[in-house]
Amino acid sequence: MMNKIKTMDSLTIGFALFAMFFGAGNLIFPPFLGRESGGSWLIGFICFIFIDIGMSLFAMIAVSRQEKGAEGLTGRLGTKLSTLLLSLNCLCIGPFVAIPRTASITYEIGILPNFGEINSWMCTAGFFFIAFLLSVRQSKVVDLVGKFMAPVMFFALLALIGKGIASPIGEIGPAAETGSVVRSGLLSGYQTMDMMAAYIFSVAILLTIRQKGYNDQKSQSALILRGGLVATVLLVVVYGGLAYIGATMSVTVKETLSQPQLLILLTEQLLGKPGMALLGVIVAFACLTTAVGLLTSIASFFAEKTGVKYEALVAGFTLISWVISNFGTATIISMAAPVLDLIYPVLIVLVVFGLAGRFIQSDTTYRFAAFGAFAASALLQIGNIFKVDIFASLLPLSDLGFGWLIPAGVFAVAGFMKAGSIHR
Repeated sequence: MMNKIKTMDSLTIGFALFAMFFGAGNLIFPPFLGRESGGSWLIGFICFIFIDIGMSLFAMIAVSRQEKGAEGLTGRLGTKLSTLLLSLNCLCIGPFVAIPRTASITYEIGILPNFGEINSWMCTAGFFFIAFLLSVRQSKVVDLVGKFMAPVMFFALLALIGKGIASPIGEIGPAAETGSVVRSGLLSGYQTMDMMAAYIFSVAILLTIRQKGYNDQKSQSALILRGGLVATVLLVVVYGGLAYIGATMSVTVKETLSQPQLLILLTEQLLGKPGMALLGVIVAFACLTTAVGLLTSIASFFAEKTGVKYEALVAGFTLISWVISNFGTATIISMAAPVLDLIYPVLIVLVVFGLAGRFIQSDTTYRFAAFGAFAASALLQIGNIFKVDIFASLLPLSDLGFGWLIPAGVFAVAGFMKAGSIHR
């Protein structure tokens, strides 16, 4: 029997998902995308939220429908490949890329503009000490984030966005070339790594949901869907506002700036020096909530797989993240791009097939489609590394970042036909 869903539980889960998904990447990419897109900012924004919010929500729903969680999806590839894929996913969104980026963003945007040159190792050490303390109390994380940290962050963001809409920095510039805008929007969505995180965040979210008394799968799926819709609304408001403000800078700001530098300039022009303190609060909450959510979920995953104590894993991942965070945001983002381009397509295929699970029963179809997506992505990466564009020219939609899509579809059909011949 399905439990009755409480409104407060939906809001708590929704705000927690908003905070976990918003994080460092989502904070710096929309304004940059808006400025680069100019009059086409809405197109870039739609592409961004499709890959980021849309696919993340689909992933959460697909995972919640599986009795084994994320492994219910990746398990269709086989036990060894499933473990390898989830482990690589966890390490990428965990101590090697996403978690270090939360601290480096906090330092570059929240600390340097307000306090000047301060040793980054000391600042990031303080950041990760707090993240560690919050993550160790595993069962309290989602409630803490959803009831307290996320609302503070959301209303601080609304203050910044409201000022940007009421007093635009400048006029929105001419529209950029559509193909370039679409690609930028999709790649920015990739860089947030939210859909990858959705596979793992489900561990922490489902733990909290069960502790609230929702023990049957239908109730859990329904609560995740409602919470996901709440998070989607909040994220669309924030993303849209930040992208629009970025577009109003497309004429007035001509110099080349990184994503963090643009966000700092945006805030300073809208709110002056006092606004930098507000930005520091926003960044601290955004990055800390994401770091806590990732540490909790990834440590839970590896604790179950390896038998190592949860607390020890949190400590180990925190230490690794601290060291890498001092490489700097630009370096971390550049390190992430090739890995994302290889893993993301496979995860997208599994989510889409997972949502259509009743129509796709054969594991062979899953494996063929995933292989097609991975092989095409690998060819494109080889072309990028060796500066050879033959692979891109042979793969339709590669200029939009979807060169893997048609190969995945072709291999899926081949897998479906092979599975049919086996059953006959």
